[in-house]
Amino acid sequence: MVTTTVTAHSKGEAVAISTPNGTVRITPYVSSGGSDGLKTVLRFAPRYSSFDRENTKSQNDQFRGFFTLFWIGLAITFMRTSLDSWDTNRTLLSLNFGRLITRDAVMLAVADLIMVSAMLLSVPFVKCLQRGYFNYYYTGVMLQVFFESCFVCAAVAWGVARDWYWVQAGFMVLHSLSCIMKVHSYIAHNGMLATVYSRLQVEKRTLADYIARHGGHEAALERAAKHQAELEAIEASAPEVSTPATPQIVVTNENENGNGNTNGNGNVDNTRLLRQALESGAALRRRKRSSLPAKNNLPLPTEGLPRGTSLEPSHSTSPHTPRDPNPLAWSPDRQIALLARNIDEMEDELRSNGKKGLVWPENLTYRNFVEFQFFPTLVYELEYPRTTTIRPLYILEKTLATFGTFSLIYTLTEHYIMPHSPQPTDSILHTFLNLALPMMINFLLIFYIIFECICPAFAELSCFADRELYGDWWNSTSWDEFSRKWNKPVHVFLLRHVYSSSRNAWNFSKWQAAFFTFFLSALAHELVMAVVSKKIRPYLFLMQISQIPLIAIGRLPIVRRNRTLGNIVFWLGLMIGFPLLEICYLVY
Repeated sequence: MVTTTVTAHSKGEAVAISTPNGTVRITPYVSSGGSDGLKTVLRFAPRYSSFDRENTKSQNDQFRGFFTLFWIGLAITFMRTSLDSWDTNRTLLSLNFGRLITRDAVMLAVADLIMVSAMLLSVPFVKCLQRGYFNYYYTGVMLQVFFESCFVCAAVAWGVARDWYWVQAGFMVLHSLSCIMKVHSYIAHNGMLATVYSRLQVEKRTLADYIARHGGHEAALERAAKHQAELEAIEASAPEVSTPATPQIVVTNENENGNGNTNGNGNVDNTRLLRQALESGAALRRRKRSSLPAKNNLPLPTEGLPRGTSLEPSHSTSPHTPRDPNPLAWSPDRQIALLARNIDEMEDELRSNGKKGLVWPENLTYRNFVEFQFFPTLVYELEYPRTTTIRPLYILEKTLATFGTFSLIYTLTEHYIMPHSPQPTDSILHTFLNLALPMMINFLLIFYIIFECICPAFAELSCFADRELYGDWWNSTSWDEFSRKWNKPVHVFLLRHVYSSSRNAWNFSKWQAAFFTFFLSALAHELVMAVVSKKIRPYLFLMQISQIPLIAIGRLPIVRRNRTLGNIVFWLGLMIGFPLLEICYLVY
């Protein structure tokens, strides 16, 4: 009797087994998605945004009246500015800024349409990966980086060639960056799944060939069923015992054909461990990915989603019944059992956790890609939580809110920012004091129009149920907290495709990955400022990089204990930063 010990590995080390026909190497499959903790952070779930008027949590907040006061104050400011403009120029609002932002509007629309259409090349690219024309690692990665670089460079070059005003040029480069993040996530996620799919086919062929050489499929199933029944009988007749923290599964083989029985030592422990590994391996991983609450999430409202919205079953529980393990996973032959378990894990990786249970490559359609473009997220998944109805009144509300908020942004820019734009002869202190408050209010309004008007409207139109696009960033006590909360779509993209990818691919430490993430983000922001200001000045880049030591200081116990002081420093930093950036880029 030959006894083989299989140790549970933390990494996918290959197992070499000698057979009469040569050596067979089997690598235990390791999920491509990273750690369970990271997967939990990236889960999508049906959620409200903080300022949604039907969010019961925010509507019951004791400070909700200040939100109403804020909008009333802005309405009064708008009316006063309009009356002053009428008394001076006989127009309710000056049209200088309006003429600038509508310049070359047709060409801007054409350029944007061409740019968005070019994103469709992602679908045939991924189909090439599916058909095995080339591998994603690393040929596909290199082609992807080349395409993305050309995409962004073309958007920047177009704005430079047309000599666009800063609004048009800034919009073009910002939209190109958001588009390229969607393209990157779509290709990277499907490229990873294509790699899993390719390996799955190899494992299936290996299993089929091995079984064919050792008695055939029916005989293998019969031996596996017999072995399972023996193990279950041993477990049923044995008293309860505890499971070791670091398990070892013992499987015995009497001969090369895999016929055997369990040894007489430690049957109870090994039986329980084998059952745990086979029955709960893939199903447990799927439940962990889908049932744990995402970090920094607001609690789900007890009354459900807003009135008029019917919700499909939530991702908080697995909507489809977990598949039973492959019967061959009970085989006494170690090679057959390991191959069957690998196949189970890879098939589970290729299946979504949603209601449809979509299996890759069923998602590789233009319809699926276009749907993803309408979702207010930058991270691609096989399936998202969805609503089943569209509320016309909600769309009307967000449309009116968009135009109303834009009117306020236009008024502040036209009457309170542009007249006080810094000149070389102006006093820096005087310019700063004139710009600090209107620029801070403009930032709040731009944040609101994007994350509470436009994105939720697209979410409603596309039946996308996860509306939590930001957290309570206004309560931040440090810059890392602000970066996590104020723009969650970008934060999640950087977390998955920059921070996590750099740690997995290049073995970066946490601090190295964090620095690389900040460095790449700072470069992207500096690119926008270079296009907008038509100058290459590293002011914003240096300001963002300086957040790294500030984050370290913010984590000191003496700072963390005084949250009020931290919040004051945070708000002062925002209010000082915007005017100083404009002064630096325009004057120096």
